[in-house]
Formats: sequence, structure tokens, C-alpha cells
Amino acid sequence: MRRPRGLGLALVMAFVLWGARCAFAAPEPEPETESLSPAAILARYEATLAELKRPKAITFDYSVEQLGLRDIEQTHHVYRSGHAERDETLIVDGIVLPQPSVRIIANRSDRYDITQVAPTASAYTFAYTGTKLDGDEIIYVFTTQRRAPASFAVSEIELSARRFLPTAVHFKIGGNGARGSGTLLYGPADTYWVVRQAQVNAHLTSGAPAHERILWSNYQFPPSLPKSTFEAPRPVAPLLPDETETATPEPDPNSP
Repeated sequence: MRRPRGLGLALVMAFVLWGARCAFAAPEPEPETESLSPAAILARYEATLAELKRPKAITFDYSVEQLGLRDIEQTHHVYRSGHAERDETLIVDGIVLPQPSVRIIANRSDRYDITQVAPTASAYTFAYTGTKLDGDEIIYVFTTQRRAPASFAVSEIELSARRFLPTAVHFKIGGNGARGSGTLLYGPADTYWVVRQAQVNAHLTSGAPAHERILWSNYQFPPSLPKSTFEAPRPVAPLLPDETETATPEPDPNSP
């Protein structure tokens, strides 16, 4: 698929430089073997959350499916550096666009960043409900209660015993004509902790159900992105006809 002009060689070189660093994934730490109290688990969780590194630059794909308020089925590719974002719509309703539709956003906050979503003791109370297994990994489960009412409130978190970071954040939403609940799933990518899936089920004020599902994939973390990534694409110039084929030939004075 053609990429918009302006990314070119600079973007290719950024990914070449990144490739060697990303060839080896960081090993997963071993889970805690000692029994930890709920207070100790939460202390490790908040300390790990506070020290979590955020990438300087990131690219990823996401697909979104929405039914109810609006029916949407799209696939996007995103470039992000700081608060600058380039969002390219690649596929709409199963149809690959011949030229991606590009949006440049100057002040984009990542509402799915785990540091923006995960509950902390300053805003929530926690109640330990036990452990469960996710494959071969131990998961600590806490229910949560927001101290002050809000349109978005986390109701439960599942913490990795290896990383002390949320693998699942369950939440409730209300306001803007809808009420419902959903789940955000997180996991490691390189040395970072990223969102993998979002699913929301809601009911509109009309009583109609609404559903949204977003899947993220193909995370990459180049050391930087060229400035041209976040410049608005130039309009594509119309193709001019081949004058040698369309021009009316001059009359030959020697012809009959």
C-alpha cells in the first residue's frame, strides 16, 4: 500500500535503526515465590506504575468495530511522538482505501495509556479478592471503588505477579447518553506495557444497546520519527494527459 509523501527515506532509516534493538525481547521476570500480603502487592503495584517508562516514539495498528450509536468497521495505522499523532485510515468496511485518509493531531493525549487508566490509592479504595491463573501466570485480583463519582470508574483490576502491572482493567461508564461496562486488556511489548484490547457494552438513553471493540497490534518503538511524519499531506496533483497521444496533429502540407 502506498504511503503518503513526506515520510520517505527518513522514516525508513528510523525503522532500520530501531530493528537491531528490537530483535531481542526483554525476558519476563520470574513471579514472586514468597507469599505477599495485599498491602505489599499494592505497594509494589503503585511503585511499578510510577516508574513505568513511556516510549519517545511509537507506531501501531488498531482495528475498531462499533455497533449501536454508529456502525463502524475500520483499520488504522498510527504514528505517535509525544502529543503529536498521525492517524492513517487504511480500511473502511472491508474495503482497502487506494490512498490512506490522514489525520494530523497536534495535542493528542493517550486515553488508553495504563498510567492514565490504572486506579491508585489517591482516587480509589482496594479490596483483595484472591488469585487466579492465566495460563502459567499468577494473577492478583482486587475490586476497586472510586472515592468520588466520575463518568469513568474502575471496578476491578487483575495484576500480573511477574510485573505487578494490570493485565485487565474492568470499568463502568455513565453519562453522555450511555451507561455500561467494559474491559481493557494490557500486556508487554518490548520493555513497555501497552493496551491490547478494549471492549465496551452499553445502553443508550433510547434503550438501544451499543457495542465497541478495539484491537491493537504491530507495536514498534523507533528511537524517533521524522518531523515530516506530522506534517499535513500535500494535495495530490491531478495527472495530466499525455500530450503526444491527445494533441491534434498538425496538417501535413504535402498530404493530398
